[in-house]
Amino acid sequence: MEMKYALVALLMLGYAFAGLAVSGFTVSPESVEPGGSGYITFTLSNPSATDTVSLVTAEVSSADALGANRDFAVGDIEQLSSTVLTVPFQSSPTLASGIYTIEVKAKGTTKTYITNPATGVSRIDNQQVEKIATIPIKVVKAPILSLSLSSESLEDMTSETITISNSGGKVTNLRAVITNSGIGFLNQDELYFGAVNASAQKTATIDARGAADGATKLSIQLTYNDEIGDVHTETKDISISVKKAVGDFTFSQQAPIVTGKDETLALTVTNSGDPVSDLQLSFSDPNVVLRGENKVDIGSIGAGETKTVQIPVVANLPPGTDNVQTSLTWTEKGENREGMITLPMSVKSDSEVGVYLEANPTPLVAGGEHTLSVTVSNLGSYAIQGTTVELSSGAFQLLTVQPEQYIGGLQKDDFSSVQYKIRVNNVQPGDYNATVTVHYKDASGRQMAETKPLTISVSAPVQQADGTGTLLILGAVVLAVGYWYFRMRKKPSPKQG
Repeated sequence: MEMKYALVALLMLGYAFAGLAVSGFTVSPESVEPGGSGYITFTLSNPSATDTVSLVTAEVSSADALGANRDFAVGDIEQLSSTVLTVPFQSSPTLASGIYTIEVKAKGTTKTYITNPATGVSRIDNQQVEKIATIPIKVVKAPILSLSLSSESLEDMTSETITISNSGGKVTNLRAVITNSGIGFLNQDELYFGAVNASAQKTATIDARGAADGATKLSIQLTYNDEIGDVHTETKDISISVKKAVGDFTFSQQAPIVTGKDETLALTVTNSGDPVSDLQLSFSDPNVVLRGENKVDIGSIGAGETKTVQIPVVANLPPGTDNVQTSLTWTEKGENREGMITLPMSVKSDSEVGVYLEANPTPLVAGGEHTLSVTVSNLGSYAIQGTTVELSSGAFQLLTVQPEQYIGGLQKDDFSSVQYKIRVNNVQPGDYNATVTVHYKDASGRQMAETKPLTISVSAPVQQADGTGTLLILGAVVLAVGYWYFRMRKKPSPKQG
């Protein structure tokens, strides 16, 4: 989010002065690798319908690593006219991935006719105008990805280890989706890898029950963010063979469970094959522990039948969807069978934020102008990202332009503050409702929103106010801050994977 606001702020600089405008920015290509080259174009225009801008010059400058320093003597730009300029740039091979800027500074002289209303005599007033615009340049080392499977032979359901190797720029938030008809990941639409530097592996069950026997190509679509956050999509094809087997079970989790807590995992199991009996399930992953038993007895399940089982577990897994190795045993057609599947287990964070509010000066008085400081603390066990804060109340007006302010990432037990300028409405002394809404992404990437209802106290105006007090910390805020204070002293949560 901070990148979006930064780019908007940079481009808005191009509209600050009348009489001369810099607009129509384009960068080609949209991003370059370190050592790559490109060019920018922009338009110098005179929006005036009456005056000419004379002696126009344009100075283009950048860091030496972009090499875009150049001066233009444009001359005169007639009213309602424009001219387009192009500037090449060359990225240094050692330039780190990031967003850099090229600055355009345009100058010129305009004539303003000033008439004396008493005498009717006009005179010419020459004025210097200057326009500065900043153009963002994306420099990023492109990822180079390859993909392999632990086995290129699939049965109805096959546990596969998928390896993604990367010999290029860093990748984050990588997700894999199988695009074949009749083949997919069991009980999940995508497989989440997260960050991939040199390589990463994930184990998942590939469900090929809808595919035909024989040789085919498995198409896996990869979606990821590069080092500066841009999203890319590409598809990798792997030659495989499909061979049908027995045992046709589908497991589906009914609701996410909270990491590290005593939870009940609700699973539905559907048997799409022949009737079976004595179906049992156990977890091979040491991070998923059954409470009070070693195996889950599902029992008999007929052809096409669906059962729901409640499993008491503690899952010490990071938030997100984790693939948990699961062992199955059952009896089918009088024979004892066993198999291994990967169960996608959805785990959510114990995310929570606390809010602390203080004002300067205090107390709040009707008609007064004050600064409210909103402090947000991360009370959960994992870091949160993209944190924004929005303050609102019918008791005051925001003098701060943006009601939503950006904080960014907060580590476990971390906190940060933003400030709002407000003017209290002409209200009677008393208590009034206010809300602080905090938006953030938890450790699994899920977008979260917490709204904290508050009560603020407004006093009658007084002759003198020392302005050194602190706004009454209200009931809900006291509980949040106290909880955060307690969490600062508890034992660390299990290490995030």
